[in-house]
Amino acid sequence: MRVLNPFNDKQTITDLIALGVSRREAELNVRRGSGRTLRFDGVPPVLAQGIVAEFGRVGGVANAGPSAYRGHGAPDDALDLILLGTVIQFEMLAGALAATGGGLEGAVHQALASTTWGAGVLRMGPHAIDLGRRVGVMGILNVTPDSFFDGGRYFDPDRAVERGLAMVQEGADIIDVGGDSANGEAAAIDAAEEIRRVGPVVKALSRQVAVPIAVDTHRAETAAAVLDLGATLINDITGLSDPEMASVIGRGDAGVCVMHILGVPKSFPAKWHYRTVLGDIIRFLETRTDLAISAGVRRDRICIDPGIEFGKLIGQDLDIFRRIPELHVLGFPILIAASRKTMIGNVLGLASKERLEGTAAVNAFSIARGAHIIRVHDVQSMVRIARMSEALVGLTIDGTPMERCRSDGKIVDVEETLG
Repeated sequence: MRVLNPFNDKQTITDLIALGVSRREAELNVRRGSGRTLRFDGVPPVLAQGIVAEFGRVGGVANAGPSAYRGHGAPDDALDLILLGTVIQFEMLAGALAATGGGLEGAVHQALASTTWGAGVLRMGPHAIDLGRRVGVMGILNVTPDSFFDGGRYFDPDRAVERGLAMVQEGADIIDVGGDSANGEAAAIDAAEEIRRVGPVVKALSRQVAVPIAVDTHRAETAAAVLDLGATLINDITGLSDPEMASVIGRGDAGVCVMHILGVPKSFPAKWHYRTVLGDIIRFLETRTDLAISAGVRRDRICIDPGIEFGKLIGQDLDIFRRIPELHVLGFPILIAASRKTMIGNVLGLASKERLEGTAAVNAFSIARGAHIIRVHDVQSMVRIARMSEALVGLTIDGTPMERCRSDGKIVDVEETLG
């Protein structure tokens, strides 16, 4: 006796088909038997009691307690719920919730759909990456004198362009150009200086490479300038804090990466408090992505970043990695930016120049947990990590579905692998 790939519905369906079950019946059986755990935060008590009763009626297990969000967007008597049940049981609950008119049934259906790994296509101007078939690798190109790892190495524009071209040869899917370090010890600069640093590099690379060029900035003025120079993705570590940023991106038909942050770059609060770490991150990202969409940014041009180290303790960062699947509920591709960060150094007791292996472990684990893009300094080695990791999670080899690839390189029919 053995447990067949727990929590892997795709593999379970494949195993059932191999047993002779039709695909339709296999998918239905997974819905009947596959377990899920959903959390509702800040539910008014009367509605919470109704959910608990209805979910119990269909055979699910419901747990309730005082909400962590009482007085913070939720009623003072609100409850948090954790529900455990099968997909079918949650679908039955959603049907009952539809009668309340509160929209919770849609949230349940979205949560159930979010357990799938694939994120679809991320579009950036004329560029597109199918993140349901492969992991994206974003190469970091810091055009700064004071970034924590490579500050000064590519401060000269010609050297920066040379490194960008090399990144493409090493397999980068996106090049992320940054001109203002988030390092707390870095000097403050204004938009004019930021544009002076990144502008020539963006202009040159956008004319020489076929991959999208991103710019790491939280200033709308900088974003507008670099979009005119050929950038097609804005990586905003402040989650669209500049009131003009979302509309600038929307008008430019660009992509955006919306990151969670507590505090502001270079000046994090001395103390910070989360009601629930992932809950707060998800609420922040939901609000900011809604803002982007309302400003004209199309949904398929948005990715999200939980903001490793930006206002988090080491234990909270590690918990975010474990809980990456919870971010899927938002329905956007997930970017993880942990390359050579202090969190890795603190765990291993190593300086930034010695954190390659730690970075590899973090990125491989993140991909296994459902990250779609990794942002890295060491492009060649992390591209190899990404290709191996996506093979392990069952994506593709060079665009070919895993179930059609043999170890000798021969492509076979799906029926042969299921026999």
